[in-house]
Amino acid sequence: MLAACDRKHFSVITNVYPEAILPPRPAQVILLMAQKDIGPAAARLGILFALPIEAHAFEQRVRDTVEYQASNLVISEGTCNQQAVLWTISGIGRQAATNAAQLLVSGHRPDALISVGFAGGLSPELKHNTVVIPETLLCKNNERIGLPMAGSRFNWPISLSVTRETTLVTVDAVVDSSQKKSDLRGETNADLVDMESAAVALVARENRIGFLAIRAISDTSEETLPPEVTTLSQPQSSMHRLGAVLAAITRRPRAVTDLWTLWEQSLRCSRSLADQLEEITQMVH
Repeated sequence: MLAACDRKHFSVITNVYPEAILPPRPAQVILLMAQKDIGPAAARLGILFALPIEAHAFEQRVRDTVEYQASNLVISEGTCNQQAVLWTISGIGRQAATNAAQLLVSGHRPDALISVGFAGGLSPELKHNTVVIPETLLCKNNERIGLPMAGSRFNWPISLSVTRETTLVTVDAVVDSSQKKSDLRGETNADLVDMESAAVALVARENRIGFLAIRAISDTSEETLPPEVTTLSQPQSSMHRLGAVLAAITRRPRAVTDLWTLWEQSLRCSRSLADQLEEITQMVH
């Protein structure tokens, strides 16, 4: 099976989570700066993705991009529909999202944060590639936050349309099977699940700035993810991830097909997220 997969496709599969090999972005300026001085003027919207593939389509639509190396993250700034935006790719999980959000806020002072990325469907009504702007966010200890959240100097435009009566729950581990999704829905009555949004929302609330979550359904409530996803989602170097993929293919040759299908679904979701972000930047500008 491996021999039938050309080098380009295999390279992409090995990096689905989280360091995808993607087409080159437009030429950029990369500046190295200390963490306490990571950028010039504040941008209005700060956007956080967990994975490169989530950010991919949006990055292709941003103009005048400048990048700043801050600690172990790259902070990017540019314009979308003439609206100033900044964004970063945090990595997976609450702690990574918290660190990235705090870095954006302390270095760039955005008026609002947006947590953008993929989510697993818990409600049977949510199909592949459905984009959801949840009305409620469920955090730890069953705390509920109403969305979108305004800030002390920022209000979301009244034309912004949230997905009514939808709840997003943030958890600490990949919910990878239909049974786990069913159990989580029964416990929380949530409609979709991710691993970062609650962490970003708490940073936004602490700093009295706006917050919004945008999620595209990458896997439905009836689906079980390939068993390799949990392993590949863990923080690790590209070489370790490559080794994990090779081992997975040796044990289960069908992993190539499963991961490639997931990759194609992820690209569609990435484009849908970019469409929604473009629409929001038009509203805010």
